[in-house]
Amino acid sequence: MPHGFFTVEQWDSTNPKPHWNPILHLDSYQSLSKAIDALQKRGKPGLYRVVQTQRCVWAQIEGGKLHLHRSHVSSPDSLAQLVEIYEREGGRRPVEKARQERAKAKRNRNG
Repeated sequence: MPHGFFTVEQWDSTNPKPHWNPILHLDSYQSLSKAIDALQKRGKPGLYRVVQTQRCVWAQIEGGKLHLHRSHVSSPDSLAQLVEIYEREGGRRPVEKARQERAKAKRNRNG
């Protein structure tokens, strides 16, 4: 089963532009029930939504076609790291480096 993280957001209509305001993050080892429990413990009335982020999709044009590279994100930090790589690489996924890292991880797993 895919793992992600939960973000609890509260509706804020006090601004000229109403929006959802993130108030709480729970990492991937948590559950929807834990997110609801955390909201209960806050004890504040309002309109809330719980958003689960599991997948990120990096889309880029390669050879004239759109290619999608999917990955799991397990926390706001892992999502921020992916954004950092995306920005650093100018939107071009470092495919060869990723292949080398996967091969290295596989070798380490196999001893």
